[in-house]
Amino acid sequence: MVEEKTGQLATELRARASEILAAWIVRFERSPLRFRRSEKAETYIAQVANLIETLTEAAYGGGEALVPGSDATRELERSAAFLGAQFASEGATGFDIAALLLELREVVAGIAPNDASALTRVFEWLTVVALDGFATAGLQSLREQTAEQLEAGTPIVEILPKVPAVLLVGAPTASVLDNVLARAWMLAVGTGAPCLIIDCSGLAGIGERNFERGYRGFLAQAEGSALQVLLAGARRNVSELAIRLTREAGLTIQTFEHLDSAVAHALDRAGHLLMRRGER
Repeated sequence: MVEEKTGQLATELRARASEILAAWIVRFERSPLRFRRSEKAETYIAQVANLIETLTEAAYGGGEALVPGSDATRELERSAAFLGAQFASEGATGFDIAALLLELREVVAGIAPNDASALTRVFEWLTVVALDGFATAGLQSLREQTAEQLEAGTPIVEILPKVPAVLLVGAPTASVLDNVLARAWMLAVGTGAPCLIIDCSGLAGIGERNFERGYRGFLAQAEGSALQVLLAGARRNVSELAIRLTREAGLTIQTFEHLDSAVAHALDRAGHLLMRRGER
């Protein structure tokens, strides 16, 4: 009996797909769920047509048809998740996603009242899946933007000739740390500096946890050189880790509690004479 019902639903959906799409356009344009109406319904016709087709295939699934999380609805859930991610990339809102799916539910349920309960259940589930994809994609985009900003904005400076320093800040990923330290290493090589100052006083907790992987990449580049690492402002766990890894790589390292002490040491190693005002 269930297989016969779902088979009838699939046949109805396939026969009236164009009618469903046209009715959805009207409902979506007028939907009270849409707070921002920057995009027309035509923008999403291809996605909705795909959802209708995928729903039709799911309705042929026999006893498991229209059961959220079943094999029959798996492709439908993938389409919903992709839709949510696409909306996030286009700057749309969760209200737009909800309007698209819930208005489509109303149209489909209207042509198949006998299956309204099953359709309501599956479309509510698809809305949750799409909103989760929307949130996940948005969070990933934010992480990527933050990583790009940290990589581009982390200060890598030559305080004085042959006194390069990198000032780590925030919560960079291991990849960002690797890239930033690689640029600092190139600055040290390019200036012929005897030391490289790595200031960790601005690192957040997550950045400290990512420090090991990024620092290993730096040591792989610097291994065999005469460069001395001057680690400033690092907490004990980071300091002990850096000392161990640096010595294993055959380099020398010295730690300082404050950046100014590391700078004074680097100035001395670079041949600068640091004098207090009034001294001769």
